[in-house]
Amino acid sequence: MRAHGMQCPTCDEYGDLVHATVRKTGQQVIVCTECDFVWPHPQQDIHPAHATDVASLLAQSGLDDDWDELELGARVPPSSTA
Repeated sequence: MRAHGMQCPTCDEYGDLVHATVRKTGQQVIVCTECDFVWPHPQQDIHPAHATDVASLLAQSGLDDDWDELELGARVPPSSTA
């Protein structure tokens, strides 16, 4: 059984949350590996009300809707509130 990180509050066990950086802007975010929700302010609680989708986040920066725009990092630890 592989170790999981913090589970996404919108899709539960289906996706792990990972730290990511928008390559062209340097913005730090947290993103779900499954449902494409992203938390643009990692210091806030990871709650569905604070989420947006990857496409919207990238569009706000004038970028293409492409996961290649994100540099994925470490999983968010299960006990973390980010």
